[in-house]
Amino acid sequence: MKTIIVIGAGIVGASIAHHLSRAGHTVTVIEQGEAGSQVTASSFAWLGLAKSSASAQQGDLRGSALKEWDRLRAELSEHSDAPECFEYRQFGAISWEESEDETREFVADHLAAGHSMQLLNSVETLALEPNLKAAPAAVARATNDAGVDPVALTRALLDSAKGNGATLLMHTKVTELLCVEGRVSGAQTSAGDIHAESVILAAGTASADLAASVGAAVDLVPAPCCLIRFSTEAPLLNGILSTPAVEVRQLNDTTLLAAEDVPAGFSGDPTLLVPDVLDAIHETFVDTKSVRLERATVVDRPMPRNGEPIVGPAAGTPGLYLAVAHPAIILAAAIGARVTADHAPSNGNGNGNGNGNGN
Repeated sequence: MKTIIVIGAGIVGASIAHHLSRAGHTVTVIEQGEAGSQVTASSFAWLGLAKSSASAQQGDLRGSALKEWDRLRAELSEHSDAPECFEYRQFGAISWEESEDETREFVADHLAAGHSMQLLNSVETLALEPNLKAAPAAVARATNDAGVDPVALTRALLDSAKGNGATLLMHTKVTELLCVEGRVSGAQTSAGDIHAESVILAAGTASADLAASVGAAVDLVPAPCCLIRFSTEAPLLNGILSTPAVEVRQLNDTTLLAAEDVPAGFSGDPTLLVPDVLDAIHETFVDTKSVRLERATVVDRPMPRNGEPIVGPAAGTPGLYLAVAHPAIILAAAIGARVTADHAPSNGNGNGNGNGNGN
C-alpha cells in the first residue's frame, strides 16, 4: 500500500479519498478552504444521462457512472446512520427540445444505445409533474436520473475516508508540488512540507497552476456556470426538468435549484441573471407565488479543453496523477474507482506511463 496525497476536497477529491482509504492506502487530503465549498457547492448535481447525447455516454468513465454510483451509495450506507443524508432523489428527469422531432430523435438514440429512457406524451408528463402548466406532445424521460446535495455527499465521503484512517487537512493551502530527482514527492503547504509516494491533483481549476509548478500541463478552459437557489413552501416538481427555457430541480422539499448559462464576457453580480430564470419558472409552473430567491453564484468549472476527463498519471511526470473532469458529480464515483485501480500494487502506482486522459 502507498502513502498518497489528494489535493482538493471537492466531490472528486472526496470520492478518491473514500476509495483509496477503503482500499488500505495511507491518504492525506489537503484543501485550502472548507470541504466542497468551491465548484462542488455550486453544482446542479444531476446524476444520470442528463441532457447529453447518447454518444456522450460511450466513454468508459461516463458509461459506468450510474452503476458506480449505485455501488458507492451501498458502500456509504454500510457505515452511515442516515445514508440518505445527502438528499438522493431518484425520480427521473424529463426534458424536451425546441421541436417534437428533435425530442423523438433524442429518445430514439438513447433507446438504441440501451439506456433507460422513455418517450412520454403530454398527459403522461403532467401525471408525473402535476405542477407543470403544460407539456409538449413529445417528452423524454430518463427514468433512473437523480439529484443529490453535493456538499453533504462530499462530507459523507470524507467522513468515510477519515473512518478508514485518512488525514484531512482543511484550510491548508498548497503553494507548489515537491520533486526529488525528477519525481513528484509531495506538496509544499501552509502547514509545512508533506511527502508521499503519489500526489493526486483533484483541485479543479487550481490543478493547472499546481501541475505547472513541476512542469506538467493540464489543459483547461474557463467554463462559468450560474447556480440559483430559490426557497419554496412546497415542492414544485418531483424530479428534474430541463427545457429550452429553464433547467430546475428540487434539492429538497423547500429548496429549488436552477442552472443558468453565463453570457460570454459576463462578470457582474450573479443576481442579474435571476430575473429571466424566475420569469421562466413562473411561465412553466402553476402556483409559484412562494418562490423566493436565496442566492445566486457563478463559478468556473474545470473543463478540459477537449471535453474528455483528465484522469490518469501525468505524462512525463512520475509520482503525479491528474483527476480533473466535467461533469464531476456524475463521474466522481467512477473516477474514485479508476484512481484506486491505477494505484493497486500490481499496477505500479501510476508510474507516469499514462497520458493523463482516462476516458
